[in-house]
Amino acid sequence: MIKLAAHKLIGMLVVIFISVNSIPLLAMNIVTYSVSDSASVSSEKLIIKFRNITNESDRTRISFDIGCSNAPFAIYSAEWVNCDSVYLPSESFSLIGQTNEVSGRSVEWHVSLDFPFKDSFDDSDVLVLYTDKGILRCPTSTAGELKETMDMLCCDYETQIDKFEKSSRRAWFVLAGVLAAGGLVFIMLRRRYIKKHKEVDELSLLIAEKTARNIDLEAKVDELYRKRFDTLNMLCNEYFEKRDSDKVRLSLFNEVEKHIMALRDPKSLTELETVVDSYLDNILTRLREQMPELSRTDRQFITYLYAGFSPRAVCLFTDIKLKNFYNRRSRLKDRILAFDAPDKDFFVSKI
Repeated sequence: MIKLAAHKLIGMLVVIFISVNSIPLLAMNIVTYSVSDSASVSSEKLIIKFRNITNESDRTRISFDIGCSNAPFAIYSAEWVNCDSVYLPSESFSLIGQTNEVSGRSVEWHVSLDFPFKDSFDDSDVLVLYTDKGILRCPTSTAGELKETMDMLCCDYETQIDKFEKSSRRAWFVLAGVLAAGGLVFIMLRRRYIKKHKEVDELSLLIAEKTARNIDLEAKVDELYRKRFDTLNMLCNEYFEKRDSDKVRLSLFNEVEKHIMALRDPKSLTELETVVDSYLDNILTRLREQMPELSRTDRQFITYLYAGFSPRAVCLFTDIKLKNFYNRRSRLKDRILAFDAPDKDFFVSKI
């Protein structure tokens, strides 16, 4: 082998294989190679290209080229498939592209192989090479090469279409899953929103109804208290101011005393408690339950306050001085706030 290792310099090697057992003495395998620009990128593929097929001197010669870039390779054997028959070269053939020969280069090998003479060819004839990189097929006719290329392109196309279809199916499945999950989340959020909105509407309606009912109830309570006790309050106030006058005392004493004594009576006090509970959400009942420590006189005093009597009227009912009234009321508020009662603020707000 003679090789000229220079950039873009053509080197040629003629390898002549002569077999002792070969019948035609002129049969030979011819291999040459040429080196082109240096290759910085390795190619894992061998590129095979058919040149021609000829019949001469009782042999059939097939010529082809093998290209590689910066990658060593090994061809172990070759065979020719002709009209459904398989033939081996007249001389055994193998080729090795060593590392030092191809390193950093793009190399093209020019090969001519001799096979037994055949006078008929077919478009499906193909040269098959067995290499360390797989099996290479080289059609031995232009039509066969075109058909092989078309078959390879169709196969690649079908492979790409199959990959695309699989990828598309996966994408559609993912998209469908995302849309389904999004739809489910949207439905859940919408249902939750509708439920919360309905609850808010119902709560707002209840608050509005309760507010309106409370305003109406307070108005009715105030009206009832005024109608029920205005007259008595007036008499008590006059009696309190002028009770030292014998003349006025004589004119008012009987009527006023009758009302006052009636409200101090336990039976009348019980009835008064019932009226107060009816219009103030059972305030006295809740007071007794939550603050059983309060004395009977304290509860009686609070009952008159809840009923809406004036300080002077309460003084007459409880037989205390006016100055003591305010001290006692303030002291009762402090005592109630000191209790651990759930409604203590409500109790104090009505005193």
